[in-house]
Amino acid sequence: MRTAPKRAALAAAITALLALALASASPGEVVRQGNLQGSFNGGISPQRLPRTELAPVAVTKGGKIATTDRTTPPKLERIVLQINSHGALQTKGLATCSLAKLDSLPSKEAKQLCAGALVGHGNVTSRVSLPGQGAFASNADLLAFNGRLHGHQAVLAQVSSGAPLPLTYVIAFEVLKTKGTFGTTLAATLPPIASEYGYISAFNLALSRRYESHGKQLSFASASCPAPAGFPGAPFPFAKASYSFADGRTLSAKLVRDCKVRGN
Repeated sequence: MRTAPKRAALAAAITALLALALASASPGEVVRQGNLQGSFNGGISPQRLPRTELAPVAVTKGGKIATTDRTTPPKLERIVLQINSHGALQTKGLATCSLAKLDSLPSKEAKQLCAGALVGHGNVTSRVSLPGQGAFASNADLLAFNGRLHGHQAVLAQVSSGAPLPLTYVIAFEVLKTKGTFGTTLAATLPPIASEYGYISAFNLALSRRYESHGKQLSFASASCPAPAGFPGAPFPFAKASYSFADGRTLSAKLVRDCKVRGN
């Protein structure tokens, strides 16, 4: 049987390890493979959550793509975002918007007609190089809608840019339930941008929506804080993300974040 001083020493050691893990968790991770570089960022808000029950949160994910030698990176073909199993995406009673509608409507009309399915927003930056013209950056707004894809839940991200090159396209994230540390996966194959003359260099996506269904208040995104009993908070593997490119390379990173137990 452990004496009180030994128990106190053990608790102090565990607390020190948790503090070290928290200090080492940076707000953004950078991964390189050859000259290709990708940064990954994201988190949840609020950080103070129940220990076991789910509570409404906003989930943010994003990143940037570049090369260390300033050459044009290979085309980004696929984005996979995985969320810790202590979080969930709830769609019961939530309206949906179709991929066909978002492909054919400008963002203003889509936002009006699919307002009940709106679950997030963000932005996308692309680098475009058209024949006979110099390269330029195209900044676009992103609206995320609840939808369906291949029989599964989906997050349909409509991207709309203005001058100098107006574009509208949809990044369709299929939502899959998995087992293990990361219980929800959002996977998307990217469409051609500017007839293959452009590539995505940065994106940010925030998912958050509270709604009512059959008299109950629900949240599209929710989470709990997986801190061990007796501890006021803990670092945890919040998410895993990967970018796959046309030349066969893949950049991946795990994002470690921290949470605090509500009421402690």
